[in-house]
Amino acid sequence: MTQTPPENIATGAARLRAEISGPLATITISHPERHNIIDLEGWLAFPDLMARLCESPGVRLIMLRGDGGKAFVAGADIAQFGEKFSGPASTDYDAATVNAFDAVTNCPVPTLAAIEGYCIGGGLGLALACDLRFARDDASFAIPAARLGLAYPTSATIRLRETVGRARAKDILFTARRFDAEAALAIGLIDYLAPAQDFETALDRRVAEICANAPLTLRAAKGVLECTPDTDPAELERKIAACFASADYKEGRMAFMEKRTPKFKGE
Repeated sequence: MTQTPPENIATGAARLRAEISGPLATITISHPERHNIIDLEGWLAFPDLMARLCESPGVRLIMLRGDGGKAFVAGADIAQFGEKFSGPASTDYDAATVNAFDAVTNCPVPTLAAIEGYCIGGGLGLALACDLRFARDDASFAIPAARLGLAYPTSATIRLRETVGRARAKDILFTARRFDAEAALAIGLIDYLAPAQDFETALDRRVAEICANAPLTLRAAKGVLECTPDTDPAELERKIAACFASADYKEGRMAFMEKRTPKFKGE
């Protein structure tokens, strides 16, 4: 099993730690003393980090999580807003967060947010950018933009609407209220919920289920599900054709007939 030592990516307050263990790549947002808020430097580091992990051979899933167990990400660094999120500079800060969200969404490899504790503001935007959201039962969620007088990024607002529906998105944004994990599951904001005492075991089990599957199929499925009117249909057809032409397809058929677990290689 391939394993790389943790690598600290960002030099700002929000230290991004990347690690690859077999088919799983993990990004840990590490600023636990401030509930893993992400500063401008952290947002700026996301696109390059995601691109490198997506290109890593053998990676079948990229998981995002917060350090310390008390927060996924409690938002952007409000302390920087007066300096870097006012006047013309606000456009640059907003662009940095949007680019970080888009880098996660556009990654061809499936992504999963492992959510513990606070998932607030930009943290919820980051979780929404992931394909799947797995939350601990004591997690809490909110988008407090209306209480700060700022506008939530357009792309993140659209993802929120696509995830929970127009009416519930309006409720979340208009009230700026905080809600718990049970409510998040009920409206479809999260996909999985596990008790705190069983969270790591349940998370490991779900990760293993995904990582056991054929990498080319995972990428093809994500490509089709995330396609837009601007998506090149020929590119989607290439991804689908690559599955049927792969050694993994042959392995999957043989494993099914032999009633054994397939061993996929992404080839």
